[in-house]
Amino acid sequence: MDVSLGILFGTVAMISWGVSDFCVSKSARGCDPIRAFFWSQLVALAIMSVIFFTFFSMPVLSFRIIALIFASGTLTVIANSAFYKALRVGQVAIVMPVESCWAVVTVFLSLAFFHEALTGAQTIGVTLAILGAILVSFKWNDFLNMKKHANGVNYAILAAAAFGTDFVLIDMMVEEIGWFLPILFIGSVAAVYLFLYLKSSKKDISVPKRVLPFIIIVGVLDTLAYLAYSFGVTSVYSAIVAPIAAASPAVSIILAKIFFKETLEPNQRIGVISVLAGLILLSL
Repeated sequence: MDVSLGILFGTVAMISWGVSDFCVSKSARGCDPIRAFFWSQLVALAIMSVIFFTFFSMPVLSFRIIALIFASGTLTVIANSAFYKALRVGQVAIVMPVESCWAVVTVFLSLAFFHEALTGAQTIGVTLAILGAILVSFKWNDFLNMKKHANGVNYAILAAAAFGTDFVLIDMMVEEIGWFLPILFIGSVAAVYLFLYLKSSKKDISVPKRVLPFIIIVGVLDTLAYLAYSFGVTSVYSAIVAPIAAASPAVSIILAKIFFKETLEPNQRIGVISVLAGLILLSL
C-alpha cells in the first residue's frame, strides 16, 4: 500500500473538483443544471473514449461488475440531480455542509465492508479533512440570517448518501477491472440515463452555447477528478482518499478569495486550516 501515492491522487481529485465547482458557481449560473451536467458528461466520455481506444481493450465483464456499473451510474445521476434540486429549493448555507458529508458515508462503508483499518494519526487526519470540508462550504452569516432551515435538506442528505455509496462501488470495481474502465462505464450509463430523461421530459437538449466553454472545462476537470480518485484507491484505502477529495470546497473558496476578493468568514478560515492539517497528518 503506497499511502503517499494515494494521497497525491486524492489531492489531484480535490483540486480538480474544487476548480470545477468554482467555474460552475461563478460562470455558468442560469443554465439548466441537468442539461449542463449531460453535456459535461459527453465531454468526459469523448476524452475517455480516446484514452480507451488508445491504451485499453474491452475486458470480459462478470454479471457482478455489470450490476455494479449500472448501480453506480444510477447513483451518479441520483446524487447530482438531488444536489441540484437541493440548491434550487434550499439555502446554500444548509445544503452545502450536508452534501459535503458524503465522505463520512464512504469512510463508514469502507471501514464496515472492506475492513479497512486506519492508524490513530490517519483517523485524526480523516476527521480534520471532513470537518474542514464542512466548515468551508458555507458562510456563517448566511446560516444565521436564514429564515427557513429545512428546505432542501432532504435532497442534500440523499445526495450525500448517493455520492458516498457511489464511491464505495467504484472502489469495488477498481479492485476487479482496474482504475480506468469503471469511470468510463459509469459515465456512459449516466449519460444514457440523462439523455432518456431529457427526451422523455421534452426538455431542450441542445448545447447551451453561452456556457459551452465552461461545460468543456467542467467535463475535463470532472474526468480528471474521477480518474484521479479511482487511481488513488488502487494505492490506499478509500477511507483516506475520499475525505481528501471531499475537501474540494476549500479549493473553491480560496479561488474566490484570489480572483473575486471574497471575504473568508472565520469558519471558512478554520476549515481551510483543518483541511491542511488533515492532509499533513495523512502524509506522515
